[in-house]
Amino acid sequence: MKLEKTGFTENLIRLNGLDFGRWVFLPGMRLGDRVKWWAEGETLRPGGQKHNGLDLRLYETASGQVAALSEGTKIPLLYPGRIVSISPDFLAQSIFVENEVNKAGRGKRLFTVYGHLLADARLEGRRLDACLDEGLVIGSLGRLKKSAAPAHLHISILYAPEDVPVKKLSWKLLDETPGVVFLDPEGIL
Repeated sequence: MKLEKTGFTENLIRLNGLDFGRWVFLPGMRLGDRVKWWAEGETLRPGGQKHNGLDLRLYETASGQVAALSEGTKIPLLYPGRIVSISPDFLAQSIFVENEVNKAGRGKRLFTVYGHLLADARLEGRRLDACLDEGLVIGSLGRLKKSAAPAHLHISILYAPEDVPVKKLSWKLLDETPGVVFLDPEGIL
């Protein structure tokens, strides 16, 4: 099923006053890559596991300079949905949103996951509309834990079986659950 293009990048630019031209991706930042983009050399991810999303950090400005998103960058919503869980990840927190667009049917639900944010816990359980809540910030880039990885936004979009318990959502659960299908978010930003 084809995902709908969003106004995510435009909202991110507006919320943060960025001089933005286009996203820049290093090897390791895209869906399916096996290397850590923040590590020196060609360091593989643990177990050679494939990257299950898209890492947003670098962008080209309108004048052609490469810049980086910084800690404190405000992050908007991608699609309408309900924030069903906020849990710790290896840098900060991940926000799990069950979406109301592009329903897969046949026992699957669509989720977007925003990784490595400082999240507003008051949003958990709330239903948010990406169009009506354009000024709403679901979190900001930040680090609660020491890591070699710099602050960045990890976005995963996935279909998960209906029986996946939303209150227990975690990266480990998604990686180990049969029937979870990660989709490429690059084309919809």
